Amino acid sequence: MLKVSVIVPIYNVEPYLRRCLDSLVNQTLKDIEIICINDSSPDKSLAILKEYAERDERVKIIDSGKNYGVSIARNSGMKIAKGEYIGFCDPDDYVDLDFYEKLYELAKNKNADIAKAICKRNEIGSNIEVIESTNEKIRKHRCYFYSHFWTAIYRNKMLKKHRVKFPVGIITSQDVCFLNHAVIVAKNVCVLDNTFYHYIRRENSSDSTIYSLKKINLVLKSYCLILNRLDKVVKKDRNYIYIYVLWFQSLLGLLVKSSKKQFVKKIAKTAAAYYQKYKFPNKLNLPKPIVAALENKDEKELCFLLQKFANNGCYPDINIKKTILQNRELYIWGMGADSYRVQTQCKRNHWDISAFLDSNKNMKEFNGYKVKRPESLLNKPNKDFFIIISSRKYAEEITGICRKAGLKTGKDFWRPN
Repeated sequence: MLKVSVIVPIYNVEPYLRRCLDSLVNQTLKDIEIICINDSSPDKSLAILKEYAERDERVKIIDSGKNYGVSIARNSGMKIAKGEYIGFCDPDDYVDLDFYEKLYELAKNKNADIAKAICKRNEIGSNIEVIESTNEKIRKHRCYFYSHFWTAIYRNKMLKKHRVKFPVGIITSQDVCFLNHAVIVAKNVCVLDNTFYHYIRRENSSDSTIYSLKKINLVLKSYCLILNRLDKVVKKDRNYIYIYVLWFQSLLGLLVKSSKKQFVKKIAKTAAAYYQKYKFPNKLNLPKPIVAALENKDEKELCFLLQKFANNGCYPDINIKKTILQNRELYIWGMGADSYRVQTQCKRNHWDISAFLDSNKNMKEFNGYKVKRPESLLNKPNKDFFIIISSRKYAEEITGICRKAGLKTGKDFWRPN
């Protein structure tokens, strides 16, 4: 049996394909196969694939002859994959040359169903690579592995046994549906911090365009699949409550993609229906007016409130007096999903961020900013800084640490309620 099968779906990626393939055929792990699915690409991608296949017999080509979409493309690759583990690489991205060797060694040593590395994100036209990692949280519980599915390899037998596939007919969030299913059925998930998947975000990528009503309906469909699956798991494992909350908030956060009234109504109606069926009011940590509208199924009020909170991803408004920030450095404590919402508000308010704070010593940079250890600030005799606590989940715990260090709420730090 081959050690790893790497599946690459290809459509209209001619300018980037060689870089991707070079990173795969030159892997330090030689016992792999590279399954390339040409999804009726209109450019010269197929010619490039044939060129590589002639030079390297490990490159296998599936030429679909018709554009079926990325889900069918990946599923067809999984069907013929002979590797003990399966990995995925998008053709406009690339991986470190030791990526699959290190992941395979980790998976074998730990007898893991899933072995995961780290993502480095790069915007087209930018020389800045931003490390995006939830590995420290995943070490605590695998439920925190909810994005960046291509940073991992998956045991082939596990995927086949539990019929884990990419949902057909969903053009966005199908990767998250796959990952959610895989993580739930996996017996264990191991992580690695010293090799990288390089994610290149293009202007016309599927996650950067304004959502049409058709696309929103498809996203809602995929979120419904995830929510239904998580609801069954939550009853058995309370740790998954965090992911349930994350997906409920993401459902509401779709408003960030569009402000058209008819779209808001659709999302409000779906959100209200799900809240009535799956209630976790103490855990959702949504603004109280939104919770009241959800409980009362007041879709008109919910539409208004969701539009109001859309720009913050349902994150509360950060109210800080200008005078408090004068001559003080601003730090954001936490690097989870909420930190992006905090960063958005800082940008909108023209607040300059000095750095992020996190206790993970392996994190040196996040989203273009340096990462410092919290104690480096808390031990300072002078309070010439102000902290925004980004994480709603750990707000109470971090607040206690700040107060123990002599900091005062509102004066020295802000926390989400």
